[in-house]
Amino acid sequence: MTTFANQNTAATQYLAATSHFALTNMFPFAIKVGAYPVERIRLLMQTQHTNKALNGSSVKSLMKTMSHIKTEGSIFSPWKGVTPTLVRWFPSQYLILFLKDAMSSWLPNYSRQESYGKYIAGKVGSGAATGIVSAVIWAYPLDVMRQQLATKNSGSWKQAASDIYGANGLRGFYRGFMIDAPGLMMFRGVQLGGWDLVKDYYGKQWDEKTRVSRFVHGQAISLLGSVCSYPYDTLRRNLICIENATSYREVLKAGVLNSGGVRAFFYAGFSARILSSFVNGGLLEGFDEWKRTK
Repeated sequence: MTTFANQNTAATQYLAATSHFALTNMFPFAIKVGAYPVERIRLLMQTQHTNKALNGSSVKSLMKTMSHIKTEGSIFSPWKGVTPTLVRWFPSQYLILFLKDAMSSWLPNYSRQESYGKYIAGKVGSGAATGIVSAVIWAYPLDVMRQQLATKNSGSWKQAASDIYGANGLRGFYRGFMIDAPGLMMFRGVQLGGWDLVKDYYGKQWDEKTRVSRFVHGQAISLLGSVCSYPYDTLRRNLICIENATSYREVLKAGVLNSGGVRAFFYAGFSARILSSFVNGGLLEGFDEWKRTK
């Protein structure tokens, strides 16, 4: 009887914690969906130099890209491709949270007193490993489908999946992953590892900070991760656009030639990325809030 009661209590606590996690992430989720038009603008700007589906339309700025989307003639056009985001959101966040703690426990754990360099490497390494594993398991194929819907002429999930599979088979759902992997490791390493480092730096003072202050810290860390990883993301998204491309060098050459420079190619659409990234700071704080209720 006692065993059953303990199991029942554990199950109740788990459900309560899971419900709290879902509720904690509802606000960032709502922001993500509401800000998705900016994300679609970013995808169009980021792939403008190799995307034949644009048919010569100019998407060099936020306003020009908005005008291009308006020509599609539907009030839902700004949200084209949002469905994969809806599907992957909560499983991805839960997976990242679980893997972050798991990776931290599996990898060697050094204190700042033992070796500050190894201490930083451990924190960043656990975040990088989390990003790679979560992408392989769940997020990456859905992101490829999101790009197919948002930047090309695929009108539905079925058509997008058919177009991806028809062009490259099952490998198409992981097209560009090899060049994106270093970027994923940089972003999650800086974001998740940097978050832990900042909390450790403040120590007990961290709990005394306001939610706004913690959000600002999380947003600054996430933005730094985006700056480091964005060129890798740009290269892989343009590889996805050029279906017959056989090498990253070919994509890089075409992108730099059409954009007029390396920086213009690698950071195309980054202004929209900044605008659409304000959910990241809330997610980091949401993770910690969930852990405090477990």
